[in-house]
Amino acid sequence: MIIHTVKEGETLFSIGEMYGVSPLLLSQNNDVEPDSLVEGQDIVVQIPRITHTVKEGETLFSIATQYGVTAVNLLQNNPIIVKNGLIYPGETIVIEYDEEKSGVIAVNGYVYPYVNRNVLIRNLPYLSFVTIFTYGFTPEGELIDIDDEDIIRIATDYGVAPIMLISTLGENGAFSNELASLLLNNMEAQNVLIDNIIENMRAKGYKGLDIDFEYVFPEDKDNYVQFVSSLTQSLNAEGFFVMTALAPKTSSDQKGLLYEAHDYNALGAASNAVLIMTYEWGYTYRHS
Repeated sequence: MIIHTVKEGETLFSIGEMYGVSPLLLSQNNDVEPDSLVEGQDIVVQIPRITHTVKEGETLFSIATQYGVTAVNLLQNNPIIVKNGLIYPGETIVIEYDEEKSGVIAVNGYVYPYVNRNVLIRNLPYLSFVTIFTYGFTPEGELIDIDDEDIIRIATDYGVAPIMLISTLGENGAFSNELASLLLNNMEAQNVLIDNIIENMRAKGYKGLDIDFEYVFPEDKDNYVQFVSSLTQSLNAEGFFVMTALAPKTSSDQKGLLYEAHDYNALGAASNAVLIMTYEWGYTYRHS
């Protein structure tokens, strides 16, 4: 793609003319109105390689079949379709963009069970995973369930892998290091929790697990690594993968309750993947 920085007096029409791209496509791909540009704003310019003009009676699926792509590919290339859910005769849609890909990325999105379904559907074509926040657990290792089946069904329909999330978040909206400590120092409870997680993932169609234990006591650091390692071994044997959320450190010996029990090297080795929670720099947290 091309990144164009808006200069004084430029419009979507003048920028589109410069690159041979329709102003409507620029508007769709950047989610901006034609008269809303400001000087210094960056605009993404994607140049179509193949386009299709919709004919009477055609559907998103029939067009996808005609070009040997998926309906999700068309949704990714044409955000306006995602918004409206409809295509109309005479409308031009992008089948393929003229672009060179330098690699593959995996994109995760967090959602709450009560997420607006229209917002969910609009974003699913651009996600690899959708992680549903959050399952809890008792000190004995019993799962605290959430209403997640509808989201799992929708995500699966869009080819997005649903990810189960287990955390120490309590009913008060705070992460509990006391709960984490009780579990991490009780092997029997850990085994019960692992069995319950596997049973739940099988039953509901999850593809992987995200572990999010925050504000873990520093003295529980090694036990946390061992727990993640045990979870990963058990879930991998069942065909699931495990991702661990890590506090956003700036150094390996960073002080603070959020950071000290998160050993990047050990937790990275114990997991299939990690997610560094840099978004946590943006707000104030609570813990108990």
